[in-house]
Amino acid sequence: MDKFFRIAHSLLLIPFACALIGTSQARVVNSYSIRNALDPINITEGPDGNLWFTLQHSSKVARITPAGIITQFRTPTLSEPYDITAGPDGNIWFTEGSTGKIAYITPDGSITEITFATFDAAAGITTGPDGNIWFCDSTGNNIWRYDLASQALTAFPVPVSGSSPGDITTGADGNLWFTGIAGGQIGRITPEGEITAFGQGLNAGSIATGPDGNVWFTVAFMPMIGRITPAGEIAFFPTPSNPGQIAPGDGDTLLVTEFASSRIAEITTDGVVTESPTFPHSVEATGITTGPGKSIWFLDFNNNRVIQTSPRIFSLAAE
Repeated sequence: MDKFFRIAHSLLLIPFACALIGTSQARVVNSYSIRNALDPINITEGPDGNLWFTLQHSSKVARITPAGIITQFRTPTLSEPYDITAGPDGNIWFTEGSTGKIAYITPDGSITEITFATFDAAAGITTGPDGNIWFCDSTGNNIWRYDLASQALTAFPVPVSGSSPGDITTGADGNLWFTGIAGGQIGRITPEGEITAFGQGLNAGSIATGPDGNVWFTVAFMPMIGRITPAGEIAFFPTPSNPGQIAPGDGDTLLVTEFASSRIAEITTDGVVTESPTFPHSVEATGITTGPGKSIWFLDFNNNRVIQTSPRIFSLAAE
């Protein structure tokens, strides 16, 4: 039965890939079904060489191997896991959007939750330049640091009232940068906790550090991507569709998911955007990341799948 399932599953993948790019290039795309869970939202490559992702409304975190084998792990509490990142301690760290907690999962699947507040919702999470875990507290309007050595939690209030910090990344300048979803600004926080705000009305959503040393961000519900230099200079680049998530890509590029277009895209550090061909079945790409061997992995929220492809996908639209 196990062998039959593997064969049947492989056959189901062929129409998905062929519908996109034809039989001669079918292996450019692999699609893996997520069973018994809903709402894949963010994904990252782990230090163990696997990909790890959150299942927001299933209270689960999942691991997928480069071969496409998915294993799910339930969180100890009803948690709505959201963002996820590789930690410097060999574990995978993630935020829990409804419990006032963050958590980490070991490569073998053991989960430990850490309480930082009673009701607040944690959003973006990353490893800081100091080797500690930093995360956004959207409802509490704080940026938090979790010291791995001392296990101490420290809150740094965002000086913009009601900013609702959302996503966070470690910049090439040795600071952390975050989005203020409601405040309309980009924030910079030093490892000592000093916060500086930049811009007005930016509506920044997702944020990532680019290979050029600048910080890049998506603009919510607008067809554009922003770039901010370490000095705070902001520029914008038009996109064919509204971008969702942004993440570092291969070489001088960043990867971008697109909202309601059944496509992903890449943007060079010069601001040139290239879209993939349209994926079938109304793909709604959410989280995106690079994986082993320059592979690209993203989550399909609509169809409850993990999709793996390669940078070559962006050259197929011109064929």
